[in-house]
Amino acid sequence: MNNSSILADQMRAFLAPESVLEDQASLEFYGRDWIKDFKPAPCLVVLPNNSEEVQQIVKLCNRERVSIVPSGGRTGLSGGATATNGEVIVSLERMRKIIQVDSVDRTIICEAGVVLERIQTQATQHGLYFPVDFSSRGSAQIGGALATNAGGIRVIRYGNIRDWVVGIKVITGNGELLEINGSLFKNNTGYDLRHLFVGSEGTLGIITEVTLKLTSPPNDITRVLCGLRSTEGILPLLAYCRNNLRDLSAFEFMERRALQEVLTHRGLRDPLAHQFPAYVLVECEINDPSASERLVAAFGEAYEHDLIQDVVVSESSAQAQELMNLRDLISETLSDNYTIHKNDISVPVTTIPAFLHELHAIINTAYPALRVVVFGHVGDGNLHINVLKTDAISDHDFWSGCHEADHKIFSLVQRYRGSISAEHGVGLLKREFLHYSRTEAEIALMQGIKGVFDPNGVMNPGKIF
Repeated sequence: MNNSSILADQMRAFLAPESVLEDQASLEFYGRDWIKDFKPAPCLVVLPNNSEEVQQIVKLCNRERVSIVPSGGRTGLSGGATATNGEVIVSLERMRKIIQVDSVDRTIICEAGVVLERIQTQATQHGLYFPVDFSSRGSAQIGGALATNAGGIRVIRYGNIRDWVVGIKVITGNGELLEINGSLFKNNTGYDLRHLFVGSEGTLGIITEVTLKLTSPPNDITRVLCGLRSTEGILPLLAYCRNNLRDLSAFEFMERRALQEVLTHRGLRDPLAHQFPAYVLVECEINDPSASERLVAAFGEAYEHDLIQDVVVSESSAQAQELMNLRDLISETLSDNYTIHKNDISVPVTTIPAFLHELHAIINTAYPALRVVVFGHVGDGNLHINVLKTDAISDHDFWSGCHEADHKIFSLVQRYRGSISAEHGVGLLKREFLHYSRTEAEIALMQGIKGVFDPNGVMNPGKIF
């Protein structure tokens, strides 16, 4: 009997037999996230049903010095949920209870395996609203979203998911159960440990339960698609929207190539009569009867002042969804049709046009024969760079070329005082590039924090550092 079989039998002492998976298909399925850069090689998959079982799993792995990779919906794009070296995958997909929705406190308490879309739906059913949103809402689990401090399309108005966390329950790397902050909105008793675990990518512990804030829903939403003659028009339009639109909730950017991929592969209609190098999708909440009229007038003035070269304003919820699909479906469309090297970076918002100009100079040199698709949440400085592999280039040459180009791109990001990872974390993909965004002193402090919560180094090793 090999070591993984012995470990599996030990797990079955406190887990149901069907909660311990050893077959190759399960190992491959649970062993990686959306990124395809790394080959999965876990030794075992376990599916606990509650925090107590997670705690027992972590304690056993500590005793046996076996590493753990926490697993949610595996929608990340940095390899953070990928097991490459015989780790135990701890999938939280069976921990999907919504424990309570409190309409007075405006909170929702749920287990870590609940998908984002279900949280949004539950909030709506109680007349409330959870505004954090991104395209993988139907499969991304809330525990993983917290572990990567997910952002999405409404960060410009509502912030990252970190801003909506009231309390968490977490199993630390040494198997200790912490219940941090409960449902308190004010608690000034020393260090706020919540925010160490939010964004930690499962390297300090496993989040098993979370209490989230909710808010009032907008009465309605209107979306506007603008065509721009160049990326130079982004900042003037953003400034105009911030000054003239009272309830601006999203400001999304797409280059023509991004829009064209969705139109081609999804069979959608281009809502504008002409093609443009750059597009901005604006979302506004409509909270009073005159808001729609003000919005239409504002974009009419933007057109008259040549801030935009064409525009379409949604006139129904169906049309608003159609416009959002043009942006929302980009990642899924690219993943369905190509092998992709993805980069998720951020720079100060005011530097975006200049950064894009230099970025394309690097892209044209590094990838002369490849298509590169750029889009992002430009309202908060977050850009997604997608390099599309063709059949004419081998896998080896593609990945090695991308790796070489990343150094040039991240050097540019560093010069602009940006981040090599805006919302997908560091994981395996960017750990050797961490120095482009963090100093030696910062990295040493982060490693020291990991040593406190995970003294045996079993929790998602090889990620971030």
